[in-house]
Amino acid sequence: MALSLESGPAPAPDRMLFHWGARYGLTLGKHGDDWLFASSFDGVFLINEAQHSLRCFVTDPAGLAWQDVLVRRVLPRLAMLFGAATLHGAAMAKAPGGLVLLGQSGAGKSTLSAALGHAGWDILSDDISIMSNMSPPMLAPATTGVCVWADSREALDLPIAQCVPMPGYEGKVRYVSGHDVATETVPLRAIVFIDRSERHAAPQLQPLSPARGLSQAMRQRIRFNPADAHDRETRRTFDQLSAIVRATPCWQLSYPARYDALPQVAEALEGLLER
Repeated sequence: MALSLESGPAPAPDRMLFHWGARYGLTLGKHGDDWLFASSFDGVFLINEAQHSLRCFVTDPAGLAWQDVLVRRVLPRLAMLFGAATLHGAAMAKAPGGLVLLGQSGAGKSTLSAALGHAGWDILSDDISIMSNMSPPMLAPATTGVCVWADSREALDLPIAQCVPMPGYEGKVRYVSGHDVATETVPLRAIVFIDRSERHAAPQLQPLSPARGLSQAMRQRIRFNPADAHDRETRRTFDQLSAIVRATPCWQLSYPARYDALPQVAEALEGLLER
């Protein structure tokens, strides 16, 4: 993939396809035959699929905002164009492999990822996980760091020197553990659906059938082009995830909402890597 950084006038879309809204204000359009992503932060990203090129038009090359959009929103979707499967979830690695943490918003993925990173795990992604359905399935590094709110940072005692303010958020930081060193894919050892709640007294792991795992994973799929009228993307994702869950154990992890339970959770997850 050829990537270039440009400061000239950004191209405008000939056709607007989709608007995600939310913090990034991300939009997808077409400029001729090229895909065009844009954000309400900084950055317009022009993708030529045939030539494997990505042109980044930014107003502040030294700024963090466009880099955040590129790494967290554009590049994971770009991986989909070239055969990767992506899910809304965190990806963690520690020898001899990695795992994906999935759950609804507010389920505690970021806090758990930060705790694991602080304990020596490699954070491959805290938001969009990138996988291949090779045999065995592999997990790819997507970005460094994990985004946490101030209360989690303080409770986990994350060093403030390793925390960078997040664009567009008041009080949220990106914690970089220093263990984020993976540049190669790692074997995917487990897909873990997390349930963090006060009703749980202690961490508990329960195996899930491939059918149940597939059903839950599909709810967390990432879309490249939600405006695809033929829904080919959903069918392709279904086929990819079907192959992945058949080859990868799926688990339900229930654990207390208390911060002091996280070391036990980490121990349970580490055990999955050895299975």
